[in-house]
Amino acid sequence: MKLFRSQRNLYISGFSLFFWLVLRRLVTLITQLAKELSNKGVLKTQAENTNKAAKKFMEENEKLKRILKSHGKDEECVLEAENKKLVEDQEKLKTELRKTSDALSKAQNDVMEMKMQSERLSKEYDQLLKEHSELQKSHSQPGAAAFLVKEVESF
Repeated sequence: MKLFRSQRNLYISGFSLFFWLVLRRLVTLITQLAKELSNKGVLKTQAENTNKAAKKFMEENEKLKRILKSHGKDEECVLEAENKKLVEDQEKLKTELRKTSDALSKAQNDVMEMKMQSERLSKEYDQLLKEHSELQKSHSQPGAAAFLVKEVESF
């Protein structure tokens, strides 16, 4: 009887420890997922702001081109210098937009990976919970002590 109780206690403590580890991992994955979701929102707003600024500079460039055509050649030199500066600014903004877009896509990929990993972990947890309930059912049935003894001996 003491052997049966000690084996039962061993199984209970083992399952408790295992479920504690699983729950701890779930909590860490959920916190990481929340962080990635917040980062995704920030990167998305940055990309939108950069895109708006690039459109604004392109519109100003077009206005300057129209003004340049309407004015004489004396003012063309000044306007060309400003135009070149605006084109450089536009290129800088485009590269910044590409960088933020890449960061956004990376964050989205990370979020998807975290979701998939969380789903897999929850499936494993459900499976272990089913096994645990089956073991408890078999433990409560008559003749379960002999089954558990055979099972322990097989380890």
